[in-house]
Amino acid sequence: MPMMMEDYDDLFSDPLPLPPPPLALGLHEKLDELRSVGCCRKIAWSKMGCLAYISGNGKELHLATLQHHKKNGLWDLHLHADPALAEHIVKIFKGRELENLSWNPSGLELVITDIYGRLAVCTIFIAMNRLIVSKVWMNDPDNHMNALVGSFWLNIKKVVPLYRSATRQDGQWNYTVTQQEMKGPYNPWAIKTPLSALVVVSRGGYVRLVYQGQDNQWQDVRYELDDLPTSNDLLTHATLCPDRGDSLLLAVHTAGKQLRLYRAAIDWQQPTGKDQLASGPRISFQHLETIDDCCPMLDYITQNQETYILPSSEAQLSHLELLPQAADPRSKESASPTILATFSYLPNHYTDNEIREQPYTILSRWVMRNVESTLHTAFGSLTSKKSNSPVRLKESAALVRLQDVRVEHIAIDLQQINLSTALAVAYSDGSVDFRDRFTMQNMVPDEEPDKVTSLIQVGFGFQATDPCLHVALSPNKCVIAFFGLEHQPKIRIGKPTNRDNDIQDNIFTEKATAAFVLHNAMAGFNNNNNDDLLLIMQDYMTHLPNDESLAQRNKMEQDFLRDLYRTLSVNLDQSTDPQSDKLLRYPMLQRCLSLQAALGNRNYKEPRSVISKVAWVMMNLRMIALTFAFAFAKSGNAPEGSSELSKPEIMQAMVGLARWSMTLTDYIVDQLFELNRCIDPDQGFDMNTIREEIRTTRSPALLLLLTSTARTFLRYNCRGLRGLSTLSSTHLDQQHPHSHPSPLLPPSHALSEIFTSAHLPPRALESLFLETDSLVKHAYAAAQPAINEQKQQALEREMLVCGEVPEVLWGVVERVVGKGGLLERMGEREGVSEGELFFGRFEELGLEEDRRTREWWARRTVDDVRKIVLREGPLEMGRDGKGVLRLRTCARCGAVMEDLLPARGASGWMMNLQRTCFCGGFWMV
Repeated sequence: MPMMMEDYDDLFSDPLPLPPPPLALGLHEKLDELRSVGCCRKIAWSKMGCLAYISGNGKELHLATLQHHKKNGLWDLHLHADPALAEHIVKIFKGRELENLSWNPSGLELVITDIYGRLAVCTIFIAMNRLIVSKVWMNDPDNHMNALVGSFWLNIKKVVPLYRSATRQDGQWNYTVTQQEMKGPYNPWAIKTPLSALVVVSRGGYVRLVYQGQDNQWQDVRYELDDLPTSNDLLTHATLCPDRGDSLLLAVHTAGKQLRLYRAAIDWQQPTGKDQLASGPRISFQHLETIDDCCPMLDYITQNQETYILPSSEAQLSHLELLPQAADPRSKESASPTILATFSYLPNHYTDNEIREQPYTILSRWVMRNVESTLHTAFGSLTSKKSNSPVRLKESAALVRLQDVRVEHIAIDLQQINLSTALAVAYSDGSVDFRDRFTMQNMVPDEEPDKVTSLIQVGFGFQATDPCLHVALSPNKCVIAFFGLEHQPKIRIGKPTNRDNDIQDNIFTEKATAAFVLHNAMAGFNNNNNDDLLLIMQDYMTHLPNDESLAQRNKMEQDFLRDLYRTLSVNLDQSTDPQSDKLLRYPMLQRCLSLQAALGNRNYKEPRSVISKVAWVMMNLRMIALTFAFAFAKSGNAPEGSSELSKPEIMQAMVGLARWSMTLTDYIVDQLFELNRCIDPDQGFDMNTIREEIRTTRSPALLLLLTSTARTFLRYNCRGLRGLSTLSSTHLDQQHPHSHPSPLLPPSHALSEIFTSAHLPPRALESLFLETDSLVKHAYAAAQPAINEQKQQALEREMLVCGEVPEVLWGVVERVVGKGGLLERMGEREGVSEGELFFGRFEELGLEEDRRTREWWARRTVDDVRKIVLREGPLEMGRDGKGVLRLRTCARCGAVMEDLLPARGASGWMMNLQRTCFCGGFWMV
């Protein structure tokens, strides 16, 4: 027995160390590439939402986008197979391997680079997955000295808001915002349109400026940075950032491990006279500082009570970043420009005789300090009549080393976020760290209940799952796309890191809602695609506890929309002083309505909420109102014979919009009569009965009539319909029986038939909306206690967000749909048949969930933008082929539009309106 116990002691006493975790396949090769060349990004996500990546053979370019599926309500990464694009890129680069992808600040232009530094600029054309090649530079020889080691897009001159935090006070979240101007230098020709400019640095020490000139054509100039007398002077990495005085800071790393800092100034050589031609930009360089031994500090580890020194030479440089001057939110001072370098170490093998250290990355930093040099006072005495004050020399710069930070992972990607106030570091195990730029501390969740700064601070993050080699962050840094050797992108979304506990916490949900508002507001003012934010928000709401999911989901949705409308300063109160022009052109209204429509339309199994229907109708009304506004504005100002509405194609485009608009107004009147019929004559008007009817039928008609923003759109569209009715009648009257038929006759006949068959003329509908407008104004003015402008704005917002009519407007509802009210009087005056309205066909609106509506849409392909039926019967989709219908599909709402390429002489305003979906989503083909 003692012998047996002794054997057990030997078995369990000294445990063997655990083997290191498995590494991603190909990680050694990936690190070798990162160490040898600074520009080797194989996957890049633009702010417009297009994901570009290089194929496994290294020669083809592929695209992908996030897509929402209406059937199951889920999002996925849709990979677009376009053999024509892949073949075209291979042909342009003559089969050479592609090395780097880089999107410009607007997210519409992509620069592709091969292993020899050749460039091709591609531009997104109408659809997210359609690229056209704008410019190529293929004259350079096959020389690795031309390989790019760094690149930087110049900023676009604009002021951008930065939402710092949200703090809760008296039960309401207040969102702190500051404004910051993007630092220069800028492309001087980007005055009316945002023209791009890119600075690239080659291994051989040449700096190249690629820019769009005054004529929008791409041009380039090239200047030598410095002499490279030996192979140790060849550059491996380069990075740039804006500096004071519209100059650039340039940091380079050489093969001899030198870190050099320069200041670059661009003289654009703009012409001063009308007849003077531009000679092209000139770039000058000023050497500021050199560090001879750029490597991490010595590191120590302790194992088995013994301390070992890890030689700094084992960790090799993999990334180099220049962080520009940025304001520290914790203080009033600004942080100086900082050079950030990552050094990674990956053991080649493990033996019993060596230390079993883990792979690691060291983050090293150098802060730039301006140094003012002076001569000794004795030099002043060499000249007569001079004081003994020191002689000041030209200001120079010094690099001050900060403490290194060690991470037990291999960093494979590094990005600056939030205007360079934070960093996103991606690792080979699939995890992502978000670090404070000023302290380099990892941003972790906190338990402060009344303050929110980001989704990361709330508790969202990316945990390690699948090993990877290439990573790209979505436009709002809440979804990552990654792949390894298979070069097949996958996505992983940010989720609560402690889902089982946090997801059930109401405080956590409230903080998450405030964080979603912060990020969406930031995305809105920066023109970022926010599909990624919508994706993680819907995913979070889907995983709420089952027993309270519906109530919590509705509350979260309403809180989010309420704060978003308020934060983006969307004026929803148009009852007092309607400003239709500002309302139509304010893009934040469309963004908010798009999110409202998407959140309430989850999948085909769940009925769409009434507030989602209201938002969906309002977006369509806005698009039609814009179309009418541009058409009639051009018509009124154009010379004789060139009127927009005198063009047959423009008149034909009005037919589908007019039919849909008249069908919508008929539907609204029919639904108002339904509310009228549900009132018991014996009991009189009861608002609870009206509310229950709306809750049961989910009809948006009454809310569309009472919400001042929707009513303004309806009234504006009635004005356009009235103009089209008059114009079509004029064209028909001017046509002589024996003259050659005018090309305007077919659309005029179609429009005349629409207005003739309508149950109510546009004039009567406009009168209904105007009278309702007057009743609403009077109700607000007569309210007791008195309602100020701020309270009125809040009431309009609550009505749109919650779908409930406020008590102050109950009297308006009675005077409109009650017995003997406005609706009945209008019906008697215009001879409206309630029976014909009751049996009317409103399937094309898509507002009902009945079987007849589903069958109508299942049998047809409808152009949701032009409001016309493209085909009845089964649909065959494709890019090419005779008889195949070419379609665009909205990545967010699934709307469809015929893919018509712009014809010569086509109206520019019409093309611009159809460049995106009416919901603001981007097209896919």
